[in-house]
Amino acid sequence: MTDVPTKVMLDFVCKPVGGQLCTSEETSDCRWVAKDQVLDMITAPAIRTRYQAYLNLDGKMQYMDYVTKPNFEVKLSRTI
Repeated sequence: MTDVPTKVMLDFVCKPVGGQLCTSEETSDCRWVAKDQVLDMITAPAIRTRYQAYLNLDGKMQYMDYVTKPNFEVKLSRTI
């Protein structure tokens, strides 16, 4: 048996209700970006694919299983 590092990532659709957009210990930059321009800013294949799923959101939950090494590859994508 081989240990395979695994992450579970959850993406949420949210609306701001107050406060200020700002950086933190986990972020070096933050900004509001128009939906039709955001993919131009994302180069990492996994993040780009996840964000594309958000842009295509039709109200149903999306599930994806993918690997990033040695190359990014979606193993499974389905609507739950």
